[in-house]
Amino acid sequence: MRKSLGNFFHELELYEDIHSGNRYKKDIAEAVFNFLKKNNESNAYKVYTSFFNAYWIGIQHPDNPFLKLQDTLRKFEENAGRLIDKQRDHYVHSVNVFILGLAIYANNAKYRQLFNSYALNADYPDHYSTRHEEFFYRWGLASLFHDIAYPLEITLKQANQYFDFVWSYPKTTKVKNKSFIDFPNFNKFISLPCLTPSRRFSLSFYQKYPQFSSLKKCNAIDLLAYLISGSLGLKQGDLLRSIDSFAADMKRGGFIDHGFYSAVIMLKWYHFLLKITKWNPAYFFYPILDSSSAILLHNFYGKVLMKKPFRLRALSASRHPIAFLLILCDELQEWNRQPYGSHEPRMIAVNKIKLSFKLHSLKLTYVGEASTITQVFKRASINYKELFKNGIIIRGGE
Repeated sequence: MRKSLGNFFHELELYEDIHSGNRYKKDIAEAVFNFLKKNNESNAYKVYTSFFNAYWIGIQHPDNPFLKLQDTLRKFEENAGRLIDKQRDHYVHSVNVFILGLAIYANNAKYRQLFNSYALNADYPDHYSTRHEEFFYRWGLASLFHDIAYPLEITLKQANQYFDFVWSYPKTTKVKNKSFIDFPNFNKFISLPCLTPSRRFSLSFYQKYPQFSSLKKCNAIDLLAYLISGSLGLKQGDLLRSIDSFAADMKRGGFIDHGFYSAVIMLKWYHFLLKITKWNPAYFFYPILDSSSAILLHNFYGKVLMKKPFRLRALSASRHPIAFLLILCDELQEWNRQPYGSHEPRMIAVNKIKLSFKLHSLKLTYVGEASTITQVFKRASINYKELFKNGIIIRGGE
């Protein structure tokens, strides 16, 4: 994997490094390679720090709020996660997902072509012209943010586990109705006043993006439905109703989908930064919204869109490259995930990961793992054979 990443960072260009004399690429690369030597929280923090320093929008504050968001996830898992039966790490995991995605991008020419066709086109003329940076930016946002709402899931699991316990005496009673989390003032939280360009750039912006000239009000759910329906060929109204229904189902069913709330939180926080800095609204409506929609889809696609009434087939990388890669890497990344829950299986501890991309396949080998496992990857929600027609194999025990 180190060789693949070395080649990627050699080719990667960052706009701010070239035009402002920064060294963001060097900092990120150093953090990534240190993390590869040792997958721990300290090295993960350095990856988060280097990436969010490079792509921090607006006035620099002493404490980057996005690092606090990630640190909150870490604290919940380390402390509250120990109080429930099943919980494992997502803080270090997200960095591993980020790095795995970079390696796959670097080694799969077909994926790069599909991403470029999707993102670097006339619909979005303000994309990064620097090599690989548009992918790097979108992928970093999606992979590093995709689990930030896990504290909500942990909190609900704690409550339900305690209620199950108190109903267990004098004899175990199965409770049909589960407790649920009602996100306070959710409609207000998802309300996002429309971003408009500064007067100086207004004419040129609406010439490039006439579809936003009539946008008067919007919210996070509307925007997610707008982008996903366009990518997947669905009717926006149908998808909007489905997302709204999914939110209601979480209450009725007593569960939380962290991907849903992670997507909304990311949109809300980045919207604020774009609004106060008056940056080009296209940066929000394209890369940020695209990454946020990938976060929603990494669970929502299989749970909802492959079922009635949509019945979509496995997701193609051409339809939504970032969502496809997020589902793939999130499923593959099982190594070095610290177990916190009392009934969580033991960790797959490895010294390093070897990746092979020969003969139209992907082989992932755990180096240092004691057990000699061989697994054929099967994920029904993505068409992974579009990129690896001879399949994906996971092996251990080398």
